[in-house]
Amino acid sequence: MKKKDITHPKLYCDFKNTSKGIKLFYYSNKLDHSGNRIMESLIDSKIKSFSNKELNQLNISEYNKLLSYILRQERVMQIYLNKGFNNQHKIVKESLVLMYNFKNDFESAVKHES
Repeated sequence: MKKKDITHPKLYCDFKNTSKGIKLFYYSNKLDHSGNRIMESLIDSKIKSFSNKELNQLNISEYNKLLSYILRQERVMQIYLNKGFNNQHKIVKESLVLMYNFKNDFESAVKHES
């Protein structure tokens, strides 16, 4: 079975117009030493204008990626459990706790942007 390249979902929280394009600020899977998500940014030079509505649409798309990611990891966790791979099961289970929290963050953000 061929593995898919997984891109972790990004929760976009802000944007800024710059001379080089739109700078998008987001949270992803990078955590600091305390376990808090680190804000990152990227510049998209292809986008000339941007609004809160587009930010919300971007987050809805990323939210759907997150739901797919969670479902995939839940299946993997179940396979590990069934096969007795206890260490791998524990690692995926702990990772899923972070993803469930991230899902809550998405739901709060999208709700407030609507």
